[in-house]
Amino acid sequence: MIFIFSAEFFKRLLTSLAIIFCFGGAYLHSVAMFSLLMFIILVLVLFFEWPKLVDFDLPYSWIATVFYPILPVLSLIFLNYRFHQVDLLIPMYPFLVAWTADTFGYFAGKIWGVHKIYPKISPGKSWEGFFGSFVAVVVLNFFILPNIKIEPIYSYFCKVTILTVIVILLISLIFTIVAFLGGMLISILKRHNGLKDVGNVLPGHGGFLDRFDSVFFTGLLTWAFILVF
Repeated sequence: MIFIFSAEFFKRLLTSLAIIFCFGGAYLHSVAMFSLLMFIILVLVLFFEWPKLVDFDLPYSWIATVFYPILPVLSLIFLNYRFHQVDLLIPMYPFLVAWTADTFGYFAGKIWGVHKIYPKISPGKSWEGFFGSFVAVVVLNFFILPNIKIEPIYSYFCKVTILTVIVILLISLIFTIVAFLGGMLISILKRHNGLKDVGNVLPGHGGFLDRFDSVFFTGLLTWAFILVF
């Protein structure tokens, strides 16, 4: 439990609070303010962080860049534009799920993590941490999904049945896996390029890609789920 009182932990905590304050303020202020913030992050990622991970001398790197990180950020902006006036929970859902999974996975992994998932790529990720992420996302979804006021999602999740519980568990598992894969993608690229972090703009976290890797993946998945429903 010593890690809880370490300088690194408090650095991560203060940075996380600053991120929540900035994003929450921009989100509650207006659609335009939040979209502008996401666009600025995309520009910073494309010019200062993404080039450290990919070789733009290779043609497929330009194609890959369209799918990641451009498309995920555009998905987050469009979710905000389309659903901000409908339900505030919907555009925030990718952030809530990804950061819940990251936070509780971090704590569970630090406290109980023994069985590493892929130590050569990401030594800090363990099966215990993944299970902690899954449990936290399940709890989050039991609070959020029944309160999303968009049909037919709202009417379906308000009916508490065994099938509804199973669906929430499945959705939680899928989103936890996708959030994990988002983190693993950046971890693989960082290890391939001999980097610990993509940047240092966020003390205790690294760069924007270090903090938003899971959010980008869950943003795409959220949009896909809305299309399906």
